Amino acid sequence: MRIPRVDLVLFPVVLLIGILVGSVQVAWMPGVPEHGRYHPSDMDDLQEQLLGHAVLPKPYAAASDHPAWITICGMYQTASAATGLRGMQLWNLVTPGLLGVNLCLFMGLARQLRFTRWLALSLTAVFLASGATITWSVVLETHVLAPTGLLLTALILTNRRFTSQLWGRPTPEAIAIYGLAIALAASITITNLMLAILAVLPVNLFRQPRPVRLAHRTMKRFPTLMTAFLVGIGLLAFVHLTGWYLTQDRDMRQFLEVLVRGGGDRLILLQGIPGSRWESILALAWIAPPLNAYIGSPEALDLLVLDRTWSTAPAYLSGLIVLLLTICSLWVVSARTMFIPAFVLFGVVLHSVYGLGESFLFSANYTWATVLSIGLLVRTVAPRQLGWITVVLATALFIVNILIWKDGIAWIIEYDYILQPAN
Repeated sequence: MRIPRVDLVLFPVVLLIGILVGSVQVAWMPGVPEHGRYHPSDMDDLQEQLLGHAVLPKPYAAASDHPAWITICGMYQTASAATGLRGMQLWNLVTPGLLGVNLCLFMGLARQLRFTRWLALSLTAVFLASGATITWSVVLETHVLAPTGLLLTALILTNRRFTSQLWGRPTPEAIAIYGLAIALAASITITNLMLAILAVLPVNLFRQPRPVRLAHRTMKRFPTLMTAFLVGIGLLAFVHLTGWYLTQDRDMRQFLEVLVRGGGDRLILLQGIPGSRWESILALAWIAPPLNAYIGSPEALDLLVLDRTWSTAPAYLSGLIVLLLTICSLWVVSARTMFIPAFVLFGVVLHSVYGLGESFLFSANYTWATVLSIGLLVRTVAPRQLGWITVVLATALFIVNILIWKDGIAWIIEYDYILQPAN
């Protein structure tokens, strides 16, 4: 794919903007916030995992349902020792760069979806200003990397030359590339592999439901899906094995053990989780909830739930609006890109069962897709207004979410919810 020279100049600028924004956020951070008081993330067990003091110190720590996380921890420990950047120093240098990379990947995807250069930049600004990006771009844990793998996957799956091969008579090369896309999508959170699965299913028949035709096309593409799935599982197994050697994980839990047991024989991920099905829209919220709006404690194994007050109403409302607009986009997006809004709807269904009150923790997985889906919708119904709408929206979101984030940091400092550095 040929990249215009102007874009080659813009990508470094976007990268620099992401690094600058991320660096300012890291400078504001007083330290790693205390376990259970900064959304359901940044926990002490994850810091110990990253630094190598324990591989799986808690029953709900990132493990087999985050296939690449152990490998990332091992790579971090090796790089930290090699550079002399101990503790969280290397992390605080790398995460602003990751934010810049994610912005570049997003803009590249927008350009591949044939948005003009100006519209791609303005949509990237909306992505940067969203509650998910502002909140999670400097937060410890795998959600920092979730958009990276998903955006890389989407870049592969929206390539016209590749999809024409995959949907026709797939070559071994096309199946191998599709397997790589599955592995990239599932590397951080295994349920994200649905992004790649939806790309090969004939979900465009949603507009005009034809059960027989849907079944026929699905069965026709099933061998391709299954073969590529096995390739993806093989790649993830290799990544997980690499992590085992890097961290010397003596237990090496079963690779696909998604239901992690804790508190004796009690399942803690799908049983007794507080919240209601309504909370699932928080996974799509563009406005972040306040940091002090959660009740409960992961340490007590009751996890967290968002308190329903006027201060959290904007988060709920933004999630609902985004959900409705994403549903509307299904009628205007092409068959080649329909997997993007379909993945968003899958996320809502998933988090009506899993996550519930803590659904905003997973918003980084879906925000890039909601921004693009709504951008495609507005480009179809009001193309002339898309430019100024995105600029105004990005400005408003950035101001609101930065204020919410900064207020949360002040609250953390006031109540001394700071985790002591791991020894």
